[in-house]
Amino acid sequence: MANLNRLDLDDPAPILDDEDDETLAAIDEGILDAAAGRTVPIEEVRKLLPQWITTASSSRKER
Repeated sequence: MANLNRLDLDDPAPILDDEDDETLAAIDEGILDAAAGRTVPIEEVRKLLPQWITTASSSRKER
């Protein structure tokens, strides 16, 4: 069996320059929101997820 590498949070993987500025800004905004406590509990997300999936798929235009 192959050796598994442990996740080292003190030495994260390098950030690649593959993300555009808009994506990086959205990530930063999410981090700031989480730090400020603007989050949704996982139980609530589990309840809402089926609605989000249905809404997203039902609003798509037919090809």
